[in-house]
Amino acid sequence: MPLVSDFHVIIRNERISMGWTQKEMAMKLNERQNILQRIENGSRPTDELVVKLERILNITLQEEAGANYEQQLSTSGGREMTIADALEDFLTKGDGDD
Repeated sequence: MPLVSDFHVIIRNERISMGWTQKEMAMKLNERQNILQRIENGSRPTDELVVKLERILNITLQEEAGANYEQQLSTSGGREMTIADALEDFLTKGDGDD
C-alpha cells in the first residue's frame, strides 16, 4: 500500500509528542539516526521500516491505493481546466490586448 503524502510530518510530530529525540527513536527502531533524519525530511522508508514506525508510534502511514483516486473522481461535479483550456484562454485574451 502507498504511504500517505505527509508521512514525514506525521512521524516527526508523533516522535516529538512522545518526547523522543531522533537519537532515542532511532535506538528504539534499531536503526541509524541518519536514516530517521532522512525519513523526517521526506525520504521514503522501506516497507519493513514503515511497519516498525507504525507499531512503535501507534500510527497509520499507509493508505489504500484506490481510495484517494475514487474520492477525487466522485467529488468533482464539473470538468477541471486542462492545459489546453488554459492555452486557448491565454491566446484568445491576447488577441484584443494590442
